[in-house]
Amino acid sequence: MTKKTMSDGWTVKEIDFHAYEGHHHYYYLGKRAPVVKVGEEKLVKQYAGYTLIEKDLRSVLVWLNEIESINPGPFARYENPQQMDLVKGYFVAALTFYGKCFTASKGRGLKYDRVNVPEEHRETHDTIMEMRHNFTAHSGIGFESVKVSLVLHPDIYSDMEPQLYTELRQPDLSQDLIKEMIIIVKKLQEQALKKRTAVGDKFLTEIVRPQGKLFWYQKGTYDQFYTPDVSPTDD
Repeated sequence: MTKKTMSDGWTVKEIDFHAYEGHHHYYYLGKRAPVVKVGEEKLVKQYAGYTLIEKDLRSVLVWLNEIESINPGPFARYENPQQMDLVKGYFVAALTFYGKCFTASKGRGLKYDRVNVPEEHRETHDTIMEMRHNFTAHSGIGFESVKVSLVLHPDIYSDMEPQLYTELRQPDLSQDLIKEMIIIVKKLQEQALKKRTAVGDKFLTEIVRPQGKLFWYQKGTYDQFYTPDVSPTDD
């Protein structure tokens, strides 16, 4: 069980049971609040979709900021290959989750399009998406390659067997790309929060208020499943 206390008097407790998926209990100034599940409404699905997009972008920022904090030098690939493997992991995760926000998903129901990216950043966005498609999601042309060389002994009369060597090429990280990507993600994140707020306000105005308070209190429940009563002060 985890608890989050808001500044406006609300407390949210996430109740997690092994037998089924967890759910939340809500309290206002310590008093339990009834809940109405409204997941089937179109506007609610949009609200949920923007929530998922914002969460993905938040994760992207975490990974990009980790790369910034590591701040690998220009020769880190040779001087500290283990560190660069970690940096690459962060970068691949960032590319993957960034791409999710622009990829159609049945579960999410909405996605960002190129037009959502500020015009001055669209060229960089195209580069990010190309890397996502041709490096992290697929093995594409132009972003990674391996050349195999058969290397012979300098002396033709030597009995030494020829050696096989590989010349591996994968994209190195660009600090400028990371910095601009952070700017883009922050702007998209702010946009997602604004869109979610607008959709939420529309749902409250067009769906909730016309039905009246009594209607929703009659539909409200305290438990989706049977659970022991838990007060917000319990550990």
